[in-house]
Amino acid sequence: MGSSDSPALAPSFDPSNAQTYHAICQCGAVRYAVTLSPPLAQQKVVECNCSICSRNGYLFVYPSREQFFLQSGEEVLRSYSFGIKRMLHKFCGTCGSAVFADPRMKEFGEKEFDLLAVNVRMFKDVKLKDLNIVPYDGWNKREFVDSEHLQTFA
Repeated sequence: MGSSDSPALAPSFDPSNAQTYHAICQCGAVRYAVTLSPPLAQQKVVECNCSICSRNGYLFVYPSREQFFLQSGEEVLRSYSFGIKRMLHKFCGTCGSAVFADPRMKEFGEKEFDLLAVNVRMFKDVKLKDLNIVPYDGWNKREFVDSEHLQTFA
């Protein structure tokens, strides 16, 4: 973000059009909640084809850091980073579930907003067939995210 290739920002948070989702890793050690605005049914859920996303089966939504609430498991979370070492992929050190990723936006000079990439596959009671899953060609792009896919449908 911050380049001319990604001009749009994430949608503004609207508490009157928001929903909280609870998530858990496979073993139950890592638990968190995330509030999405708009709700998940109106979000574009990103399926990236880069090496780590495809291997881990990530399906990402991008809430602001302020809307992510880690409830338990901070002590078992482990990080993995590769390439330019920007993205910290967080996974449960007990069961290995790929929970979320932290692009460390503020650390990399992107002051406009601060997002996390949260794996929808960890959400409780979500049916993947009901989601608006959109492909993203992360294999051929270097930017953290092409914010075009963050925009919701009107």
